[in-house]
Amino acid sequence: MATLFDQIQHSVKNWWLSLILGIIFIGVGICLMFIPVDTYIALSIVFSITILISGIFEIAFAITNKHVSSWGWYLAGGIIDIVIGVYLICFPMVSMEVIPFLIAFWLMFRGFSSIGYSMDLKRYGTGEWGWYLVFGLFAILCSLLILWHPAVGALYAVYMISFAFLVIGFFRIMLAFEFKDLHKRGKTE
Repeated sequence: MATLFDQIQHSVKNWWLSLILGIIFIGVGICLMFIPVDTYIALSIVFSITILISGIFEIAFAITNKHVSSWGWYLAGGIIDIVIGVYLICFPMVSMEVIPFLIAFWLMFRGFSSIGYSMDLKRYGTGEWGWYLVFGLFAILCSLLILWHPAVGALYAVYMISFAFLVIGFFRIMLAFEFKDLHKRGKTE
C-alpha cells in the first residue's frame, strides 16, 4: 500500500527549523522555571518574542514545503503565532493580564496541530508517530489546566507554562528528526 509520502515524491525541506524551534522552546521552558514570581512581566515579554519567532519559522517552513499535505496548517499556525506575538509585544500590560488565557489557547491550538502532525507522520509510515500524539495530548492537557485555574497566580502560571514549553520543545525536536528522516528518504527515491 502506497503511503502519502510515496505519492509526494519530494523531500521535506528545512527540517532543521523545527529543531531550532524545539531548542528555543526548551530553553524558554527551562528559563521560566527559574524566574521568580516578581518577574511576571519578563514572562510576558519572553512569551511574546518566542511566539513571534515561532510564527516566522512556521511560515518559512510552510512556504518551502508546499508539497507536504498539511503545509496549510503550518502556515495557519505561523500566521496565528505572528499575530499573537505582535499584539503581545505592542500591548505588554494587556498580555500580563490575559497571558494565562492566551497561552492556554495557543497551547491548545499547538496540541491539536501536533495531533494532526502525528497523523501525517503515521500516513508517511513513521513508526514513532504515537509519541507525537502523546506530546499533542500533553499540550492540550496543559492548556486545559491553565484555563481551569487561571487565577491561581503567577507562580502556577509560570510553572505550568514552563512545563508546556518543555513539552512543545521536545515535540518539535522529535519532529525535526522525523522530518530529517523523511528528507533522506525523499532524496533516495
